[in-house]
Amino acid sequence: MNKVLYVITELDVGGAEKALYELATRLSRAAWQPEVACLSGTGILGADLRERGIPVHFLSAKGTWDARVLWRLRRLIRGADIVHSFLYHANMAARLAAVGTGVAAVVCSARVAERSRPGRRRLECLTHRLVDAEVCVSAGVRDFLAAGGFPKRKLVVIPNGVDARRFAGRDAAFKERLGLRPDAPLITTIGRLHEQKGMGYLLRAASSVRRSHPHCHFLIVGAGPLERELRAAARALHLSEGLTFFGHCDDIPAVLKATDVFVLASLWEGMPNVILEAMAAGLPIVATRVEGTEDLIEHGETGMLVLPRDVPGLASGITRFLDEPERAQRFGAAAQERARAHFSLESMVRRHEELYADLLARHCPEGHQA
Repeated sequence: MNKVLYVITELDVGGAEKALYELATRLSRAAWQPEVACLSGTGILGADLRERGIPVHFLSAKGTWDARVLWRLRRLIRGADIVHSFLYHANMAARLAAVGTGVAAVVCSARVAERSRPGRRRLECLTHRLVDAEVCVSAGVRDFLAAGGFPKRKLVVIPNGVDARRFAGRDAAFKERLGLRPDAPLITTIGRLHEQKGMGYLLRAASSVRRSHPHCHFLIVGAGPLERELRAAARALHLSEGLTFFGHCDDIPAVLKATDVFVLASLWEGMPNVILEAMAAGLPIVATRVEGTEDLIEHGETGMLVLPRDVPGLASGITRFLDEPERAQRFGAAAQERARAHFSLESMVRRHEELYADLLARHCPEGHQA
């Protein structure tokens, strides 16, 4: 049996953290022994992993770059066959700590085309020699890294997966929590209130849609540094009665089951899990044409894609689905089928296992057997 040490910056609930959790808990125990190293302290998912019998090591980093963490991590790596890291700081710590340990392979994960911090891409590309494979969640992320100088032969695209069963079915109960009638059209977006998510453009599109559809309601699920600014913008656009800032929500399936149209206005991405979840829920989707969304959505068949910052395009896509319910239903059903057929969790896990086995075979053709 081969040990896989997963390394991550933190274990609170997020896209990378969820992906690690699904991998660690779904790997074949006949071939793989997973352990987890978290650079920071305890998190929600850390306790869940331990309950599932997976060893979790909290390295308790003091500050962003705590050199002592590298030595703690290095000791853990010496007992592993594969090291697989998630998120920028964990990626850098894992590749540095693994030097000279004799570990068979170092795998890192690229989950977003990080355009707001170009220095990160430069540093990741400069240290590519310390990495055996970089798992990219979409072709867009792969191309983003390759354009920065990361060797394309080391870049492996493995999309995210979704448990479609959690999102199937319709249930208007969440509308009641918002004080809405069951038949009131609900347009939802989910994401951090951060520049990346393009929420300001969505607010302007919402204002336009509300002028022709005054009974529809917009829902923003998520928190972040731009909340005060976005609330002020919503008031200025007279959206107070037609928009809810809900904040963090632990029951995303309930939100999506009550949603009529899903929107993502991001300026850049990797492969947004919320789009996969909206597809699994059978929703018509309007999204910006950024990294990952093009891998997920077939424009004109399973959703509508518009350019980033295109406020009229966002508004037009939403309005069209509101005006043509049969079209909306057809697009949602096609998106749901695509999620089930091509983006299952089982497929994501299997492709990672195949990558691990291939890397071990290259390192020691007659040794490790997965």
